[in-house]
Amino acid sequence: MRGFLKGLFVLCLSAAVFGGGGYYTYLLYIHPEVELDREKKTPGEMQPAFTDPTLAEYQKCLQIEAIGDPLASRRSYADFLDAYPDSSKAEEARTRLGAIQTALLLSPRASPEKQIVIVKSGDVLNKLSHKLKTSPELLAEMNHLETPNLRIGQKLYSVPANFSAVVDRGAAKVVVLRGGEFFTQYPILETQGNARLGSPKKGVAPVISGKVQDKPGWKEGTRVNFGEKGFRESTRWVVLSPPGHTLYTQSTDPTETVPKPPSGYGLAPDAVRELSALLRKNDSVTIK
Repeated sequence: MRGFLKGLFVLCLSAAVFGGGGYYTYLLYIHPEVELDREKKTPGEMQPAFTDPTLAEYQKCLQIEAIGDPLASRRSYADFLDAYPDSSKAEEARTRLGAIQTALLLSPRASPEKQIVIVKSGDVLNKLSHKLKTSPELLAEMNHLETPNLRIGQKLYSVPANFSAVVDRGAAKVVVLRGGEFFTQYPILETQGNARLGSPKKGVAPVISGKVQDKPGWKEGTRVNFGEKGFRESTRWVVLSPPGHTLYTQSTDPTETVPKPPSGYGLAPDAVRELSALLRKNDSVTIK
């Protein structure tokens, strides 16, 4: 207030003595000081909080998902990420999109990318999966098969298994790609042994080109393989090469007898189960 009165007094005096010249003196030198003084006193009013303009569009995606149509939800989140890849909600949108895409794929229901196959005489799971360019594990998980045995006339859904993965240690997550495009992602919850998360203290972390080496299950402390009794209910690992980067199931029950690898990354049980179905042996995995 004092600055304002001072400015007003000088303005009147200048107008009386110097006419128009005094007015321009006020605009150039005195008025900025008065405005600065006012900004200091009312910073909240002068500088409104930033609002992400993409929030309204993200809210539309949430509303579509709430309706319960997974195909429409998938389209809405994919379109949102294409339009706003740098949105503050982009990471959350990727997580939701990944969960929807995985649920659609690993369920015995129709979707545009799935092929319907009718089991014929002589068809066995390994032979049929090779013919369809997929994997026995993915066929079994997608169709909720309790055993690898097939029945003549049985209807199965199938998709080609063209997945790869990225272990992003800096972001503490495993990202699954389908045909090189984002498919889903899972948070890394813990590490074991020499496995690490975060950025290196010095320099840039080297990018490691690896592959899926093995996919065992564990039942009551004993290893079980796909096709064996108890595998469907088993706790999974996805063993990567080079050694030291196994994706394992984080145990939340201290009474469980599930072993941990010497070194690796712990994920939620459903995450490792889905990774075990999506990834085939020798599929590409990048560790960065």
